Amino acid sequence: MSVRFFHEPGPGLGFVDLVLAFDAGAASDPDGREGLTLLTLRLMRCGTARQTRAELDAEVERLGAHLEVGAGLHRVSIRGRVIRENLEPFARLLLGLLLEPALREDDFAQARRLLLAEVTAKRDDDQDLAGRAFRRALFGGGRLGRPSSGTVASLRRITRDDCVRRHRELCARDTLLAAAAGDVGEDEARRLLLEPLAVLPERSGAARCDDPPAPPRGVRAVLIDKPERTQAQIYLGHLGPKPGREHHDGLLVSSVAFGGTFSGRLMQEVRAKRGWSYGAYSRLTRSRTDDSWHIWTFPASKDLGPCLQLVRGMLRDLRRDGVTAEELAFAQGYIIGSSVFLIDTPADRLERRIEVAMLDFPADYYAGLRGRVEAVTLERAHAATSACVHPDDLVVAVVCTARDSADDVRRALADGAVVETVAFDDDAL
Repeated sequence: MSVRFFHEPGPGLGFVDLVLAFDAGAASDPDGREGLTLLTLRLMRCGTARQTRAELDAEVERLGAHLEVGAGLHRVSIRGRVIRENLEPFARLLLGLLLEPALREDDFAQARRLLLAEVTAKRDDDQDLAGRAFRRALFGGGRLGRPSSGTVASLRRITRDDCVRRHRELCARDTLLAAAAGDVGEDEARRLLLEPLAVLPERSGAARCDDPPAPPRGVRAVLIDKPERTQAQIYLGHLGPKPGREHHDGLLVSSVAFGGTFSGRLMQEVRAKRGWSYGAYSRLTRSRTDDSWHIWTFPASKDLGPCLQLVRGMLRDLRRDGVTAEELAFAQGYIIGSSVFLIDTPADRLERRIEVAMLDFPADYYAGLRGRVEAVTLERAHAATSACVHPDDLVVAVVCTARDSADDVRRALADGAVVETVAFDDDAL
C-alpha cells in the first residue's frame, strides 16, 4: 500500500504548500485522554533528534517558510508554505518531524503546559464555552463531542509515553496523505514526499470514528454558569445530515436562507426588528458523520428568555412552512457566488480534495456543488426542513449567570425541558 498523494499545480506562484495529513483526529483519542492527538503533533513540531525547537524555528525562518500543525475531529495535519527556491530543504525538514521526531521529555512538559494554558484561557471566551458545552451535550459526552484541544482534566492525564504511542499509531501508509500545491510539478513533488515515506509501516493502529451519532430526544438545556454575565451566548440545535445523505443539499440551502447571511430571516427577526442581539446565525456542519445543525445568537441577559421563545417558534414555522421562493433564490445565489472562494487558489483546491478524501464526502461534492444547489426546488427545500428541523428535540447551551437566568430559560423552553447547570471552570468542560 502506498501513501495517498494529491497535487494541485500553480506554475509561477513562487511558493509551494506541503501537507502531511493523517486520517485520525480528536474523535479517536483514547477515553480520558482527549487532546492527545493535538498534543502529539505539537510535540512532533518541537524538533528532531538532531535539531532543537529553537534550531528548527530558526531554520524555518531562514528558508522563508511557515510551519504549523492542526487537529480536528477526524483529521490532523502538519503543513507549511515555502518559497520555491527552498522547497527541497523544507521538504526534508517537514518529513523529519514525521519520521524522526525527538519527542523529548522537556519539550513534552512545555507543550502540555502551553496547551493547558490555552484551554484554561478559553474560559474567558463565552462563545467558545457555549460551543463546547453544546457539542458535548449533543453527542452525549461521546467521541464526536470532544474538543480537539482536550480539557484541563484530560490533558493532565496525558504522559510523554502516550504521545510516543500516538505517534507510532499515526505514522503509517494507510492513514497518511501527502500533498503539494503551487509552484512544483507532480513528479518533483512525488519524489520529495513519497520516496522518503516508503519506510513507514503499511498499517496504523489509529481507529477511525465512523459510528453514527444518536439524535437528541426531547429538549435538554445546559447552563454554563458564569458570574456577572450581562450578555448570554446561545447555541441551539440538533443533528443534520452529512454530505451525500438525503436532504443534505436541501437543508444546506434552507439553512443559508434562514440564518446564513445578514439579510436572513433569523437575523432580521432577532436583530433588525427587536434589537436583541448583534447577530443570529444558523449553520449546517459538514463532517464524516451526521453533525450539528445549529443556531448561534447572543442577546443581553434580560432578553434571553424572549429570544429563546422567538427562535424556537421560528423553528416551528420553518419546519411547517419551509423557506419562501424569494429566500430560496437569494440563498442559491449566495452559495454559488461565494463557493468560488473555496477553490480560489491551488492551496484551496488541495484542501477541498483532502477534505473530500478524509471526511468521506462524495467525490464530486465541491465540483458538483453549483449544480446540486441549483437543483434544490422549493419543494425539495420544504421536504428537507420538514424532515430535518425538530423544534421539540433540541439541545440548548447557554452561557449565563444561572441564578439570574435559569428561570427565564425554563419558562422559555417549557414542555418538560431538562435543564442542568455546570460551572464555567469545570475541568471536564
